[in-house]
Amino acid sequence: MPRIIAVIAARMGSERLPGKTLCPIEGKPLLGHLLDRALRAKTIDGVMVATPESPENDPVAAYCASLNIPCFRGSESDVADRMNGALEMLNADVGVQLYGDSPVIDPAIIDLCVNTYKSGEWDWVGNDLRPGFSSGQFAEVFSMRTFKDALSKCNDPAVREHGTLCLRREEGKYRIHEIAPPEELRHPEICLSVDSEEDAALMDAIFGHFAPRNDFTAQELYAFLEKHSEIAGINKKVERRWKKYQKKA
Repeated sequence: MPRIIAVIAARMGSERLPGKTLCPIEGKPLLGHLLDRALRAKTIDGVMVATPESPENDPVAAYCASLNIPCFRGSESDVADRMNGALEMLNADVGVQLYGDSPVIDPAIIDLCVNTYKSGEWDWVGNDLRPGFSSGQFAEVFSMRTFKDALSKCNDPAVREHGTLCLRREEGKYRIHEIAPPEELRHPEICLSVDSEEDAALMDAIFGHFAPRNDFTAQELYAFLEKHSEIAGINKKVERRWKKYQKKA
């Protein structure tokens, strides 16, 4: 059976929210919430963190060590190479990319992506190519063999900075499969990733509402936000730079 490992690329540097990886959300670092939820996925064999080797990120490595979570140190800017090194460290056959700014990722969505990958002859499966799922609920699953091939052919630092972009932009060369959300999970207008102080405030409100639970589903989360429009609107005006990499709906 292929060894399936989830990797979280996380670092302390952030223009709009410095130190966001360990930003306290309802009494726990953002990364801690993400790890709690990722570890509930049923289809993966392990979870690890890939953080830069710069001293600024020593607290990330120390936090992982305190939780017995494997942590790989690599390049600051070449995220693709850092992810590759992390996945090699745990002998992964299949990688699962989870974004380090996604503390409310639903384990069921991770499992949906992995099971879809396993059900067909795909090189890459994901749910973030075009608007559909909320940001913060994105996951990508990919063959390590294909990822390494794509890396070996990509010398553009601007592309390698974005993880699997070197692979998923080559739809004619690799077998790419996009997952469309079921209707109850189609909320592209809601941003659940953390890039700003407004996003952190939204996460505080969400985790504060569900505390002490950390196993709430995406459906429960959307039901809560639907009832509390004043909370859902906290981060509506934040610009999302990553949107330029998505296709049109």
